[in-house]
Amino acid sequence: METFSPADAEAYKALARSWAATVTVVTARRRSSSIAPGKPELDGFTATAFLTVSIHPAIIAVSVGRSSGADLLLQESEAFAVNLLLADQGDLSVAFARPSRDRIDTFDRFDWKPDAAGVPLLEGTAGAFSARVRQVMEAGDHLLVLGEVFAGHRGIAGDTLVYCNRTYGRFQPFQP
Repeated sequence: METFSPADAEAYKALARSWAATVTVVTARRRSSSIAPGKPELDGFTATAFLTVSIHPAIIAVSVGRSSGADLLLQESEAFAVNLLLADQGDLSVAFARPSRDRIDTFDRFDWKPDAAGVPLLEGTAGAFSARVRQVMEAGDHLLVLGEVFAGHRGIAGDTLVYCNRTYGRFQPFQP
């Protein structure tokens, strides 16, 4: 194993890319006071930096780059949803991974329904967590957003979409 300094950004990112992660789409509805020209009321972004933090109370976390524009979306929203993508939903991931200026029509292209807070839940996914923004913390060049889950939504059973080394795939169970 080769040791490198975390100051070596390319080596750090290469190691992080080797971590396979479930692909999600985080969706949100901006507060009406935050809507301005060029900012849609509904927006979302692809994220692999998601985790469940606590069961009691139910808390989830999303990490988002501070220069991505998605950080502003979560700061301008009271609630968000984390939609868990199925292995055949790479098109959803790619659509929501585009820059915010290119996502204006994304909700017109995919089926969705609002949760109790009016946040879009994408149809045909493995499921989703709906959460209210609980805390936003600065973490270097990212924000760590904690959400208190107010509803879970079971979707379609199936293999989830994973991302590793810039490639989409599916979970392969280990057979001893």
